[in-house]
Amino acid sequence: MAELLGPFRFLVKFTLLDCSAKSKCLKFFTCLLSVVIVVLLFARVGLLMETKGNSLSFAWAESNFFGFPAIFAAVAALCIFGWTKNGFILKFTKKLGKVRMLRVESNSRMDSYRMVQVLSLIFSIPWLAAMMSWIVYNYTHGKIFYGGEETNIIFRVLLLISNFYIWYISTICLAHYMLVFSALNREVHYFNQELKKVKEERLLKNIGVLEKFDFRQNEILEMILTANESLSIFGCFAPLFLFYGLVNGVYLTSFMSSVPLFYFVILMFNLAAIIFYNLCILFPTCALQEHLTATSKILINNDEFEVSKDPIVYQTYRVMVDRFQKVDTRISVIAAFPITRGVLAAALFILPNLGFLLVMAKKVLIANGGHV
Repeated sequence: MAELLGPFRFLVKFTLLDCSAKSKCLKFFTCLLSVVIVVLLFARVGLLMETKGNSLSFAWAESNFFGFPAIFAAVAALCIFGWTKNGFILKFTKKLGKVRMLRVESNSRMDSYRMVQVLSLIFSIPWLAAMMSWIVYNYTHGKIFYGGEETNIIFRVLLLISNFYIWYISTICLAHYMLVFSALNREVHYFNQELKKVKEERLLKNIGVLEKFDFRQNEILEMILTANESLSIFGCFAPLFLFYGLVNGVYLTSFMSSVPLFYFVILMFNLAAIIFYNLCILFPTCALQEHLTATSKILINNDEFEVSKDPIVYQTYRVMVDRFQKVDTRISVIAAFPITRGVLAAALFILPNLGFLLVMAKKVLIANGGHV
């Protein structure tokens, strides 16, 4: 666990959502505090999305642009609460250690996640700058949103503090997510390398060798399914709300002449941060599916088994091939859109264009005498 999470095993405690305490009394208190925090974060979403602007107005788009990602932050808090309460990382690292023992050759370099940990900390800095820039700018103007009304200073201070807190918990949540998927991707990729090497040496038809890979493949799939049980909550909902923010961010580009240039740059900086954060969630998931597809190709494109006269060898081979086809290892957004390379490419094409459709609707409305 310490090897996988690195500094994040300590940083998660400062989220106030860590429910991994061994003492029953302390665990009850931390769980109660976590529930209160999650409820407050969802209540914050309602306040951010409460706008008096008309549909397609700047105030409406700005409220949606910051409001929908705020839902994602509440989901991140819910995930940290659930992962620590159920001991997800501890269970995962135990399964990971078991899979490592099944490697044909040990590879200590693969077991170091220091670079991923460092990058997670470095990449969180632009996310912090983006989240604090708009709230600080509007704070100096006596507002929460630029297109909104003047707000009480106490409420503005609370929003300012909560923005920093949300950046912190979202960073911790994403780091956990990326580190787990990094471990999964490494193990499947290394499995493919060793499987391909044995295949090239034409040793795979040896029942002793094949059974070891069969058992290891099964353990890897179990590890992936175990991880998906906990990570699917984050993978299911976080991209959805960030994509809502993306659509509204694209629509906000149509108001470039209506807001100060500096604030427009802040809005676009936040749009870039939303896109980057979303890709950090989606890319590791897509990469895992690509590695699993590569495993299937290595097995299917193998002429050793076509001429094998040993029924046990052929049956074991068929089990390995069929296992990937029958076991669903994908995480799906809102249980409908599996996170794969094809679906991601379609989403990155369609969703920004939804923002441009809103821009076109606005222009048609204004051209026909309407107003937003």
